Amino acid sequence: MRDLALALTFTVLGSGKHAMPDVSVPGLLTVRTVEPERVRLRGATFTMGSSPTEMVRAVMMCRREVFGIACDRIAPRFRAEGIAHRVTLSTFELDRFEVTVEKYKRCVDAGECRAPGFSAGDPRFDRPQYPVTHVRWDDAGAYCRFVSGRLPTEAEWEYAARGETGREFPWGDVYNAHICNHGSLSSDDTDATDGYLGLAPVGSFPSGKTPEGIHDLAGNVGEWVADYYHEDENGFGYAAKAATNPTGSTTGAYRVVRGGSYGDPAPWMRSAARQALSYPSGPHVGFRCAYDPR
Repeated sequence: MRDLALALTFTVLGSGKHAMPDVSVPGLLTVRTVEPERVRLRGATFTMGSSPTEMVRAVMMCRREVFGIACDRIAPRFRAEGIAHRVTLSTFELDRFEVTVEKYKRCVDAGECRAPGFSAGDPRFDRPQYPVTHVRWDDAGAYCRFVSGRLPTEAEWEYAARGETGREFPWGDVYNAHICNHGSLSSDDTDATDGYLGLAPVGSFPSGKTPEGIHDLAGNVGEWVADYYHEDENGFGYAAKAATNPTGSTTGAYRVVRGGSYGDPAPWMRSAARQALSYPSGPHVGFRCAYDPR
């Protein structure tokens, strides 16, 4: 009888490049899909680093900021994104979302990770579904080992953002300030035009995810990667020669942070943007983990 129709809800895991949409028959059946926590990225060869043309575009983006007059001073930093070169990577998996406060707490409770610095500081950062911040590079690595992973290399991170097609931004080649949690180049680095003045819960900008389904590679928090930051005598970050599964310099003063944060302006939302963090941790830096296939 129609009046006795049983409403059922099933949850299934999407397993391909694109998750299946929810399917619903009103009053009868709802099938909801849940994205897997990791995204598998197949081995491939791609171009890592910025070309001279991309560096010029980065400077032009910078000049459109409120304090764009400062961009001529900042411009040499974009040089560290070169030299563009071919990189071949093996297949790996990457967290779909940045590691949350809730997930990191499990590692702390197990005695394998140090508590983040906000534990005695600003409670705004201590929210379960927010990306964990105030975490040092070595603590990020400890968490990844706790979940049988590791920090991604800089090359792996950039490949996840660029894809095989060389996207300038994780979602494509055109900047859209409304689909990532960014900041501004101004007297106050934060910017509420994206809907958040500071941190946002992970996955708050689904339109800014990569075609492969990885969220928040641009903005929200910058992300630790495994590599030391390096620039040669000419200010370039990479050699021109091709490389296979590169791990970067073996020594250095600083580690690399990728992806930009809620306090960084538009040019740092680009897939090739890179920064060196000169202090142990901060409210704008988090991480995600990579995994070798089983």
